[in-house]
Amino acid sequence: MKRSIQYRAVLLLLLACISCTKKEKANCLIVPAALILPGYTFQVVDKTTGADLFFSAKPTYSMNDIKVVFKNASNKVDSLSPPQTINNGSGDHFKYIVPLGRMADTCFIKIKNLKTDTLISTLENIKSECSSSIVVTKVQVNKSAPVAYANTDIVVIRK
Repeated sequence: MKRSIQYRAVLLLLLACISCTKKEKANCLIVPAALILPGYTFQVVDKTTGADLFFSAKPTYSMNDIKVVFKNASNKVDSLSPPQTINNGSGDHFKYIVPLGRMADTCFIKIKNLKTDTLISTLENIKSECSSSIVVTKVQVNKSAPVAYANTDIVVIRK
C-alpha cells in the first residue's frame, strides 16, 4: 500500500511538470484522473468450471495463497501478497500496477502449490495535445499469444 501511495505521489509530481505550449495552454486542462497508473486487471479461474478461485461465494484459495513477484522501479525483485484488489462493477478482481519507467514488464503469479504463471505486459506512450500517458496495450499469459488489452479488459488465468 505504501508503494502505491509513493507511485501516485511521483505521478502527481510528473503531471504537475507536464505543460502545454503557450498557444495550447488555454485549451489544456489538468485532469487528476490522468493519474491512473499503468496496470491491468486479472482473475484466476478454474479451467473446467470457469469459477473464480479467489472471489467466488466459496473460494478455493484465500488471499494469503497468492503472490505477485516482479522487478520494481529500482530493478530489484519485489512481491505483493496479496495483490491489490479492485471492483470494476462486474465483481472483484486483482489489479497489478506496472512499475514506473517500464515499457515492457514481466511478473509471476504464484498460487500456493500450483504452477507459477508468467504475465508479460507491453506498454505504450499515448500522446494528446496537452499530455501523455503510459497504458498497457498487450498482455501475454504464459506462452500464449499476446492479447490486446484495453483499460476495461480482465486478463483471465485458467488453473
